[in-house]
Amino acid sequence: MFNLDDSIKAWQQQLDANGLHNPDILEELESHLRDDIKDRLQAGANPEQAFALAVQRLGQPELLEREFEKTTQPQERVKEAFLTLAGIPNQYITTPMITTTEPRWATYLRATAFLAPPLFLWAVAAIFIIPKLQMLCQNSGLGGTGALWTLTHTNILTTNFFRHYGWTAALCIIAVLVFLEWRSTRWPRYRRAAVGTGTFLLNLVVLLSIFMMIMTAVMVAATR
Repeated sequence: MFNLDDSIKAWQQQLDANGLHNPDILEELESHLRDDIKDRLQAGANPEQAFALAVQRLGQPELLEREFEKTTQPQERVKEAFLTLAGIPNQYITTPMITTTEPRWATYLRATAFLAPPLFLWAVAAIFIIPKLQMLCQNSGLGGTGALWTLTHTNILTTNFFRHYGWTAALCIIAVLVFLEWRSTRWPRYRRAAVGTGTFLLNLVVLLSIFMMIMTAVMVAATR
């Protein structure tokens, strides 16, 4: 009896045996294959016919490897840069794997490890530093429409939002990730890059926020 998942796995193993070892290319090809099969199934083909036609459409392994290496190399450089900045090494890219380039637990564990310290410091700042900084700004008369006050005011609002709605935002993000892991067949291809980029951007926001707190405190001290 024909089994679609077993057939796709055997097809991947055949590609690997024929010299197409790049795990990202294999994952990209699998995604295209599944999308093509899905379209053919919706058009009325049975699973075995849909699989055979989709494999035939993709072409020979050697040609596939050359074409995908041309298109994925620039993307990989950008992705590796973001992952490095986010603290998530991309060592899995050259590992000869078939189904995935990195376990999901590894991606999320690294992201959590790099996000926990800055978010903890931001929470401490939101609870203990921002209220005192607001009081100092009021006492010193710092306000108006200047660039520094605009940045300070935006930073205070952002930090207070994090203080009051941080858990809600975190739960929403977790819910979205769970949904993507559950329902999206394409998400594993972008998981590492997306999570790494999000980690980098959150760390950047926290760093800029704390820097603005320091700058505001220095300006307030200078006016006293």
